[in-house]
Amino acid sequence: MSLPQVVYPMPPIVRRSLLAARVALAIGVVACSKTSPHPQAPAANSGVVPVQSAEIAGVKDYRLAFKTEDLDERLHLLELAVRANPRLAEAWYELGRLKVRRAPVVIKTNELQAVAMFREGLEAEQEALRLLDSGKLAVWTSDEEIQARESLATDLANANEVMADQDSLLNALRMRTY
Repeated sequence: MSLPQVVYPMPPIVRRSLLAARVALAIGVVACSKTSPHPQAPAANSGVVPVQSAEIAGVKDYRLAFKTEDLDERLHLLELAVRANPRLAEAWYELGRLKVRRAPVVIKTNELQAVAMFREGLEAEQEALRLLDSGKLAVWTSDEEIQARESLATDLANANEVMADQDSLLNALRMRTY
C-alpha cells in the first residue's frame, strides 16, 4: 500500500525565481567552459625586460628635486618626499637647508613669510638630526652623513633659543641676511 502523494502548487513568483536562477547558472557554466588561449612563450628575439626594483618611499621625489634648477620646484619635491616618507632623513635635511637658505632672500620682500620659512627650515633640520641619530639613512654615504652632521651642528647650535619667540627668530634671520 502506497501513500498518496501530496502536491503543493508553487506560487508563480517562486517559479520565476527558480527559472531565473537556472538561466543564470547555465550562462555561468557556458561562460566558464570557454577556454582562454594558452600563454605563449616569449619570442626568442625579445629583449630582456629590466627588473623594476622596489624603491623606498620618497626617494624618487628626493632624487628628482636635484635634477631641477627651479628652487620652488625643488622645495615642492622635497616636501612631497617627506610626506611620502616621514623617516627619510636626507629629505628632511635638504628641505631644512633649502628653507634656511631661502629665508634671508624672502625677508627682503615678505618678512612674515621669511620668518615662517626660517622656522620650518630649522624644524626640518631638527627632524633630520633626530632621524640621523636613530640611524635612519636611505641614500647617503657615511661621508655625506658626516658632512650633514657638521652643517646641522652649525645651523642648530642655538636653534631652541632662536625659535623660542618671534623676535628672536626675526633677529637670527636678520643676522643671516646682512
